[in-house]
Amino acid sequence: MTVVPSVSSAAHRTRVAQLVAAHGPDVGRLCDACVAGLPGVGGAGLAVMTSLPAQHVRYASDPVSAQVEELQVVLGQGPCVEAFAQGTPVLATDLTDGHWLSRWPAFAPAALGAGARALFALPLHAGTARLGVIDLYRDGPGTLAGEDLAEALAFADAATQLLLAEQLPGGSLPGSGRLFSHRAVVHQATGMVSAQLGVPMDEAFLRLRAHAYATERHLDDVAGDVVARRFRFDETDDDASW
Repeated sequence: MTVVPSVSSAAHRTRVAQLVAAHGPDVGRLCDACVAGLPGVGGAGLAVMTSLPAQHVRYASDPVSAQVEELQVVLGQGPCVEAFAQGTPVLATDLTDGHWLSRWPAFAPAALGAGARALFALPLHAGTARLGVIDLYRDGPGTLAGEDLAEALAFADAATQLLLAEQLPGGSLPGSGRLFSHRAVVHQATGMVSAQLGVPMDEAFLRLRAHAYATERHLDDVAGDVVARRFRFDETDDDASW
């Protein structure tokens, strides 16, 4: 059983900020850096999703990754689908193993034929709002664990921040100093979410953007509902409730 590293530590948050600063705002460049930095990983695909079964393949680093993503869209099976549904990583160390073949009877043989032997799916989420999944593959059997898994999770969280930043005018990155200044209603709503959840302004803004993204609504509209007190972020589940 693979132990998933904590993603709430100060070290993890610092690493995420470093990755965003080094590789943002381009999501594809971040994915390429992830592949280059993880031993044995041959490629990466990123699927943007707000619900199942619909998904959009945003990036694929190579033909194998592109085919793996397409197979999951067409077949509705695979680690990406499960990681999104469960909100936790799905780590398939060898697709020839009977466990994975029986779990994904259509997808696993097809992925093997495409050139992927091991697949690791990492969900992209902020709080309980889910944005999509990053899939990493190996062309041979192998694990993703320990420091390598911690690094992959940092890349996943950095990708989440870059996707959310795309909602902002000019694609402002986290920490740029422009996150709260572009619209008064968003600034006011961020302050209210911060008070409701007892979290810093930057985290409150992340929650606000994540909810807008996950519900496919404009950020201004969600912020307006918060300011008008039609919408409140619940402290118990890190999401919002009416």
